[in-house]
Amino acid sequence: MFALHRPRFALRLATLTVVAGAAAIGCVIQTSAQDLPAFTCTDKSGGAASAAGTVTGIRIAHHDGYDRLVIDFSSGTTAVPQYDLTRQNSSTVVRDASGQSVTLEGSAGIRAVLRNSDIASGVPSDLKPRLPEIREIANIGNFERVVSYGVGLKTAACFRVLELSGPTRLVIDVQTPPDAVASVSPAATAQPSSVAAPSVIPSDLAATGHPASTGQPAGMPIAPILLGLLAVTAGLTIAGLRRFARK
Repeated sequence: MFALHRPRFALRLATLTVVAGAAAIGCVIQTSAQDLPAFTCTDKSGGAASAAGTVTGIRIAHHDGYDRLVIDFSSGTTAVPQYDLTRQNSSTVVRDASGQSVTLEGSAGIRAVLRNSDIASGVPSDLKPRLPEIREIANIGNFERVVSYGVGLKTAACFRVLELSGPTRLVIDVQTPPDAVASVSPAATAQPSSVAAPSVIPSDLAATGHPASTGQPAGMPIAPILLGLLAVTAGLTIAGLRRFARK
């Protein structure tokens, strides 16, 4: 009796296994996307007061719905140093120590202050990506272990902040209209020959400061994905054995 129903049972088991595996993978991807904080129009602060860091890179890229600014820290930085992000109704900022005013591109801005930090040699001091919202990023202070950046914005847009590890990064996402198109300008890509230009290609995933080709996106656990793939593979294997047994 059991032998007569074995093919039908194997088919049902294979179907359930495939469905369960696909659901597991879909759940992981959906949860990762939903983990992003909401955009808010308020000042932000965070980081670890005990952490010390060295800025090793500034990267900017446009994505559907936001412009992303990534501040990279050296490999020895265990956590994002303490920071303050202050919104400004104009793009004019004051340089630390000198008190000199400088006007960045745009009509609004964000002042980013990183405490217990310094800057590695070779990091660009002024970038003009001219994205839909982020128009310019300039270093306006590096004095007594306090690093400051001015971010010139097209408008006083809302933003969100991510603190990522492995490596340590501070990510600032400035909200833009959906499917906004970055303007293309020769000045936007002009960089000194000795300094690599920042990436402006929308190739990284929702919760990462790295291009997708560099590895696993931060915040997406690999174990559930592997389990889901194994479940799908097992289901397909059972279905294949069932077809072979019927021949």
